[in-house]
Amino acid sequence: MANLTGFEFDRDGAYIFKSPAASLQYALDFSEYLNTGDTIVDDSSASSPVVTIGTISGDSAPLIHPNGHGTDVSATTTKVTFRVSGGTAGNVYPITVKIATSAGDIDTRHFRIICKEKGLE
Repeated sequence: MANLTGFEFDRDGAYIFKSPAASLQYALDFSEYLNTGDTIVDDSSASSPVVTIGTISGDSAPLIHPNGHGTDVSATTTKVTFRVSGGTAGNVYPITVKIATSAGDIDTRHFRIICKEKGLE
């Protein structure tokens, strides 16, 4: 993924830290992966874009879309934007972002949100 401000990388891929108390908007830029002239389709009938938050069994305060429906997800021609809130400190939540393109292609990207109490660093 290109232009990922705040993301870090390890052997398992991209991740970002989030405080359990924060409600944050994230944006993923797919422009580096789209063919020339191709764009992201922002259309619920095409199931694009879709952001899935992994669940953790027994999690009393899971990471969620604030409205609970995933409709906090939108796209421009090259970027997917979504908001999440909550989460339990110490948990690692897998995130999947799926898009369809105007050329009929499907692409999926994965990263992790690591919930931890954050102070000034």
